[in-house]
Amino acid sequence: MNDIKILGRMTADPEMKRSAANRNYCWFTVAVPRRNDRNEADFIRCVAFDKLAAAINQHCSKGRQVLCNGRLQVSTSIDEDTKRIRYHHTVVISDIQFLHDPNREAAAQSMAA
Repeated sequence: MNDIKILGRMTADPEMKRSAANRNYCWFTVAVPRRNDRNEADFIRCVAFDKLAAAINQHCSKGRQVLCNGRLQVSTSIDEDTKRIRYHHTVVISDIQFLHDPNREAAAQSMAA
C-alpha cells in the first residue's frame, strides 16, 4: 500500500499552474520536523490537482500548518552532465486539512491594536 501522511508547515506560498491538458495543479513544499530533533526538518515536495489545488491555493500561504494525505510518487531523469539517474520524490495529495495559520493570527492582532 502506498499511503503517506505528513504534518508540517508550508515553506512558501503554493504555485498554481495549468497543464497542457488544461488541468489545474499546484506545487508546494512542506517542512516536517524530525521526531527526535526539532532543529532539523525534511522538506517534502507535494502536488495537488483540480479542485483540491484551487482550495490549497486559496487557503494556504507560507507558514500554514497542514496535514496532508496522499501517495508517494518517484520519477527519474538522467543528469546531462554526469549521465547518472536522478530520483525525484513527490507526494501526490488526495486530502488535506488546513490547521494553524500564523498569518491569520498576525492580522487579527494588528486589527485589535
